[in-house]
Amino acid sequence: MTKLICCFVLSAIALFADVTGKWSGTGKAATSDGDNQVITVNLELKQTGQEVTGTAGTGESADRYTANGTIDGDVLTLKVLTDDITYVVTLNVKDDKMTGEANAERGGSKITIKLELKRDS
Repeated sequence: MTKLICCFVLSAIALFADVTGKWSGTGKAATSDGDNQVITVNLELKQTGQEVTGTAGTGESADRYTANGTIDGDVLTLKVLTDDITYVVTLNVKDDKMTGEANAERGGSKITIKLELKRDS
């Protein structure tokens, strides 16, 4: 019986992707008023069970912002708190890649960033 319970627990843990580590890639940003740009995105994450914490940044900037969220299966959801905006980030995790988008609103203008990230080695 104990072996059966251990197998069940290990199987349940295996259902969740492991996102701990450093990730980088690009974000294609677009606003509802027509402004577009490509940015470099960096994440450093730590996963404990379904809880994910870490930091996010863009480009070569030393500015790092708090990222907190959860992972459910292969879907990672984060809230990234910058100086004046909260981004809601939803990423699909597959092996060492994540794709998805970040959404926010600033001054009535909606911001959407299409993200493609890879795990740094």
